[in-house]
Amino acid sequence: MIKLVALDLDGTFYAGRTLGVPESAWAAIERGREAGLRFAVCTGRPQGGVGLEYARRLQPDGPHVFNDGASICDAWGRSLHAEPLPRLAEIITIARRHGLPFDLMGADGGRYYESDLMPPELLTHIEITGVEARSAQFEEIRETLVRLWFVVPDLSLWETVKPDLAALSEIDLAEYLSPREVVTGVIRKGVSKASGLRWLAEYYAISMDEIAMIGDSHNDLEAIRDAGLGIAMGNAVDEIIAIADHVTAHVREHGFAQAIEHILLLNEQA
Repeated sequence: MIKLVALDLDGTFYAGRTLGVPESAWAAIERGREAGLRFAVCTGRPQGGVGLEYARRLQPDGPHVFNDGASICDAWGRSLHAEPLPRLAEIITIARRHGLPFDLMGADGGRYYESDLMPPELLTHIEITGVEARSAQFEEIRETLVRLWFVVPDLSLWETVKPDLAALSEIDLAEYLSPREVVTGVIRKGVSKASGLRWLAEYYAISMDEIAMIGDSHNDLEAIRDAGLGIAMGNAVDEIIAIADHVTAHVREHGFAQAIEHILLLNEQA
């Protein structure tokens, strides 16, 4: 019996700037709530912006997972749990030495960048999520910092610096490459959406078998594998589809609504 549905946002619930969240997805949420399901955002997005708006509409009285598990907050952004990013002073020193643009995520929803390392690529990365950022030197920030993002248009520079970062054993690097840039998230080792699900399970006093996870991308893999029911969107990467218990339609073809209907059907049959 599934009691909690955790959902990725981009490519799972949110179908892009043109379509936004399909009305069928919101209708499915209502049907799920009427059947007793609870919902939790489980996203790599920073805490705040439209992600937090969705969280309030999905489950206003429950916790939600942001920053790939590094921060968990209530639907109004108040921190409930944080995984501080270790070795951060060393990471910042490396970034400054090589001129690597970065922005920092806080457990209370703060987002920061250093104004002398602010190329257009980093600005675009910040604007996409709708979470405002402000200029501040690392040493000035008092908020607990849980994640760092590098946005580097020079791929050869990134390959030069990457070994220094990879040598810091307490952190994980998640790279997203394109012909124009490399975007890399830095997070505490062992922290993931799966660890976020385990926190949710403890909070609700349920087992992981009673959680469904719906996702589409590489950062959803562990959570989909560890949840009692893992559902892949039709647009998911091959690695997700390979391990999922169920595959639904594309996010633009009412795939999320179909995922909720599948969960409700399984619960009826349980």
